[in-house]
Amino acid sequence: MELQNNIINFESLNDKNTLEVVRNRLKPGETLILDVGNNYFHQADEIYDVLSKNGYYVKKTLVNGRNQLLVAYEDNKHQMY
Repeated sequence: MELQNNIINFESLNDKNTLEVVRNRLKPGETLILDVGNNYFHQADEIYDVLSKNGYYVKKTLVNGRNQLLVAYEDNKHQMY
């Protein structure tokens, strides 16, 4: 798996279609990185809430001054550490 293929720039995407984008790109056993950027409008928090309430592991990170969310399936077979 190439990690670059699992990074999505979420700065320009509407957070209302978050679930659709994640469902289309995330496969079991993989981790998806949503690059939110500067988080001026707290979209990282909103996206975090949406995904965590819909059965995903979500972890907030800050890489090179950019807010990112790590997303994986939440079940007994797949876990994010």
